[in-house]
Amino acid sequence: FLVAQLRNSEHAAIFRRRPGQLVVNRIKDVTHFYFIGLGALPILLAVAYNSIKYGPCELKDYPTEGPPPRYWQFERTPIRQWWSKHFGISDIEHHERTMAYRVRSEILGRWRQIEARVKHLESERLDYKGWTYQPVSATWIDYGRWIAEQQRDQYEEHGHYSQ
Repeated sequence: FLVAQLRNSEHAAIFRRRPGQLVVNRIKDVTHFYFIGLGALPILLAVAYNSIKYGPCELKDYPTEGPPPRYWQFERTPIRQWWSKHFGISDIEHHERTMAYRVRSEILGRWRQIEARVKHLESERLDYKGWTYQPVSATWIDYGRWIAEQQRDQYEEHGHYSQ
């Protein structure tokens, strides 16, 4: 590269070959159009319009007659209310889920404690898990012996060929 540059020193610039960028630029243009032009931009415009036209929601006194307000009516903006109504969970449901998770983890922790205690006592007393014992039938022992004899007698020993 340097030798060619020195030989052709009367030229001002050297044209370097590089791979084409057409496909890469096309992919970037298409993704920008679909993600930003058709995705993010309309959502941002809708959020801006909603914020300008409606603004933040105002809290009113708790109604004494009529149905009680829903959980999503306590959100600050109409967009958050819509999101909470269609995709969110109420504070009560969140609390119940959290409590159910904690109860389940407490039960599992207690089970782990009991299993650790059982293992400790087994090793301390040189005991074993007797409840895992399953009685063996004599027919299975005879069948296993018969299979072993079949496999033993199936092949001839090396060097003892009958003539």
